Order: sequence, then structure tokens, then C-alpha cells
Amino acid sequence: MNLVSISGNLSHSLSYYARINYLPGEYAIVAGMALLLAMCIGLALVAAGFRSGPPLLVGVAALNALLSAGYLGNNPVTMFAVFPLFQSLFCLLILNTRNHRRFVGMLRVKRRRKIRANTQT
Repeated sequence: MNLVSISGNLSHSLSYYARINYLPGEYAIVAGMALLLAMCIGLALVAAGFRSGPPLLVGVAALNALLSAGYLGNNPVTMFAVFPLFQSLFCLLILNTRNHRRFVGMLRVKRRRKIRANTQT
């Protein structure tokens, strides 16, 4: 979901910000790839059971929402421009649900047990 939001922001808001700041379009692509890399690192950290994964994912989703909202503040509202904002807000909602926090907690417990088993052997 975050990936689709990043691609929507890449096509709308990131290119818009590059254009109004008189920057080449490559800066928008690099910013989109940086967001994608941060999202992938966050997902890997969550899967490995590290505590820094969920805050990184929340940061990426919040940045996507802010980029979309900033773009919508200066341009006409279309469905293609609103869709990344809704996706980012929905991703933030999912990341803050009790089931997601419980699942991430289970991954942390699994990681601690694995580390404990490796140190005892």
C-alpha cells in the first residue's frame, strides 16, 4: 500500500515540487527511490523483529501523506491526486491497529527467543 502511495506521489507531488523549485526531474525520482528504500528497510526490520521498523514505516507513510496534502493544497483536486493521500492515511491507520502491534510484538518475542537459543548453545 505504501509502495502504491509512493508511486502516486512520484507522478504528482514529487515532480510538482521539483518543478516549482527549478530542479530537474531526476530529483523527484531519487526522492521516490529514497522513500522506497526506507520503506523496504522498515519492512525488513519489522520482519526481523527490531523495534526501529514500525517507526520507520510510520515516518514514510506520514511523509507520503504530507506530500500528498501539500500537493492538493496548491492544485485542483482530482481522484488521481487524492488517492495517494487516502492510501497513506489508511496505511497509518493499519500501522496503529492493535492487531498489527500484537503481530509486531510476536515477531520481537520470536527474535528474542532465537537470540537466547543461540547464546545458550
